[in-house]
Amino acid sequence: GDRPIILINPDLTDKISSQGQQSVRGRQERLDFAASFDTIFNFSNIYVSGTSYFPILGSVFKKSPSDPWVAHQRRDMVNNGGEVYVPILSTEEQPNSELIMETFDT
Repeated sequence: GDRPIILINPDLTDKISSQGQQSVRGRQERLDFAASFDTIFNFSNIYVSGTSYFPILGSVFKKSPSDPWVAHQRRDMVNNGGEVYVPILSTEEQPNSELIMETFDT
């Protein structure tokens, strides 16, 4: 229908089934269904690939449907004064990891 729904922490990515039990039949329909959703809110941390949850390099945030995606870089304050998240990138589309890391390096 046309009624909105909210999914919390969805994992709508394409998955390979256990022991090849599920065929590829209907795969495109599942992918199209997942692509039909719009992200209206998102907050996620950015980590070094292949590590655990530390160190946190920054975050990506979208606060409402009409607001842009904003990537923040985590920076340590002087004299052990804590940390601050500095906005470094703003874009209408969800930024990919390559774009975020390129922006971190500049």
